[in-house]
Amino acid sequence: MIRVAVALILGACLSHVSQPAHAQAPAQPATKTKKKEAKELDPDLLLQVGINAGKLHRDGVTDATGKVRGVIMGNPMTNNIGPGAGFRFNGTTDWVSFGDNAPKTMAGLPKRDFTVSAWVNLEATTEFGGIIGCAEDTGDAKGGWVLGYTTDAFYFALSSKSQAGKLTYIKATKPITVGKWYNVVGTYDGTSMKLFVNGELHAETREQSGDIAYAPGAAYTLACLKNSKEARPMAGTLLEAKVLGRALTQIQINEEFTPGTLLTSYEPQFESTQRYVVGSYLQGATTDGMTIMWETSRPSRGWVEYGEARPYSMKTEPGELATIHEVRLSNLKAETPYFYRVHSISEDGTDMAGEDLTFQTAVKPETPFAFAIIGDTQKNKAVIEKLQPFAYSLRPNFEIHLGDVVDKGPDKGEWIQELLPASAPLIGRVCMFPSIGNHEENHSNYFKYFSLPGPEYRYTYTYGNAQFFVLDTNRDVSESSEQYKWLDTELAKSTATWKFVYHHHPIYSSDEDDYGDTYKGPSTMGDPRLRVLAGLYEKHNVDIVFSGHVHCYERTWPIRDGKVDMKRGVRYMISGGGGGGLESAGPSRTWFTQRHYRGHHVGYVMISGGTLEYQMFDLDGRLFDSFEIQKTAPVIGEATAKPDAAATR
Repeated sequence: MIRVAVALILGACLSHVSQPAHAQAPAQPATKTKKKEAKELDPDLLLQVGINAGKLHRDGVTDATGKVRGVIMGNPMTNNIGPGAGFRFNGTTDWVSFGDNAPKTMAGLPKRDFTVSAWVNLEATTEFGGIIGCAEDTGDAKGGWVLGYTTDAFYFALSSKSQAGKLTYIKATKPITVGKWYNVVGTYDGTSMKLFVNGELHAETREQSGDIAYAPGAAYTLACLKNSKEARPMAGTLLEAKVLGRALTQIQINEEFTPGTLLTSYEPQFESTQRYVVGSYLQGATTDGMTIMWETSRPSRGWVEYGEARPYSMKTEPGELATIHEVRLSNLKAETPYFYRVHSISEDGTDMAGEDLTFQTAVKPETPFAFAIIGDTQKNKAVIEKLQPFAYSLRPNFEIHLGDVVDKGPDKGEWIQELLPASAPLIGRVCMFPSIGNHEENHSNYFKYFSLPGPEYRYTYTYGNAQFFVLDTNRDVSESSEQYKWLDTELAKSTATWKFVYHHHPIYSSDEDDYGDTYKGPSTMGDPRLRVLAGLYEKHNVDIVFSGHVHCYERTWPIRDGKVDMKRGVRYMISGGGGGGLESAGPSRTWFTQRHYRGHHVGYVMISGGTLEYQMFDLDGRLFDSFEIQKTAPVIGEATAKPDAAATR
């Protein structure tokens, strides 16, 4: 699904805005005539990725010329901004690579005369960022070209053989406004470099001449400035990127830009006054770091003051202009309480301070810890406002969310008016590690409001003496899938005392109608697509598998080889009672069910060494279910086979 979007969405600008009356409508299938026209490519076209160009393959995308193959890094997402639809890159792990040693083959690269153009909408700017290019500018290694941006403006850089070892940068004269669409074009005709923004000439120089001088081993990338030492991914939405083997004239550039004026005339809808749209909340707890996120109504530069006591003793530097802020605090002490407060500096210099809050870094492997469990909060603010403060009252170290965090992923209101503010009493002080459900619709909002280990849709993390593995079960999890192979590898490497896996859809479920109407016929008793994972969990001695999707609570007996095994079985738990409309079990008891409850609830796990205690509380805070697992904890860092475990209720 992600890779489909690369070929279909990049370049949507040109196809959408050329017909303003249909600019906000989904693209229509091409007619036979249009398909024929699409094959009549410009003979000077070197690279083009767009909605009517390129072919998909398993590993990425092939551009319109059929000569350039791109590998998708990370998890770019489709995104709508005003009249345009594009492809969002998250600024941390997302970009497209056309090769790490591109000058060796010169696929899609110009030798001298060329035009590079892009339609882009930036979420944030940085000291140096790249939209598209093949350049190296580190130490003595300098060469190639790149179209990019700085903290305040777009730029075009190039090195030629007449000035080998030197990149010349020309910069736009007008500042970038985050959230606006831009058409950025760089041209080089062998004697002069020019930079155009929205059809206007902004800069020109004759410092370089002759053939382009590429640095050996330079990477050719889209939505990233990458060199031999680092990668700086772009945070924003890209609609089209194109490289042409000749330098277009001012008139020709205007002809290409004019159909896109509907996009560039779009003004991002910022409020007139600055305020906190979403208060500060926590992500990515580790023993030495914590990520703090928040959102403001207008672009601002975010920073955080923090320390082990107040008044605060440390602070971060102000970031780039943005509305969604993400600040990572590093070099912290393990299992240590900290105080923190976020700040947002508006464009007029006004500094708006947030609330004084606290967090604690992750504990060491030998230290006891606890975590809360919630799932399927969906669109029920009243229930979330009861469950999340109660969950915090138990004082967990963190919370896991089993998916369907909202009811409609594209609806921003559900994020900023329901989920995040209703969860604030908890997530302002402990971090949430979510898995993605079907109701998020794989929308970019999920990846905007959560900061997760790459590639975000699936990831793993350790906490104390436990390791957690998170899957996206909207995607393929068959034995040949990328997720299955990744999980098999990661589980095999794990030396943690406790292994937990969580994903949205359940392997076992006694629900009355999610997997077959049990009042009319048989049920598959869980998602049959996922049953292949059970063997993997048994192979690697996973302790508990958590899921949601079904809006109830259910706990199985320990299961191995399709039957109850009290000594070596894997426990499967559904905890989908975070707010969604409640669901019931079928009329007949299933063989695998140990406990079932129809009601909103939260779970709570406490771990100390080889002891695990579990509790489930209903909406009124009453204990409904509990059990305990005892096993001999292995020496930290030493892998052992899973010992016999006894459970009591």
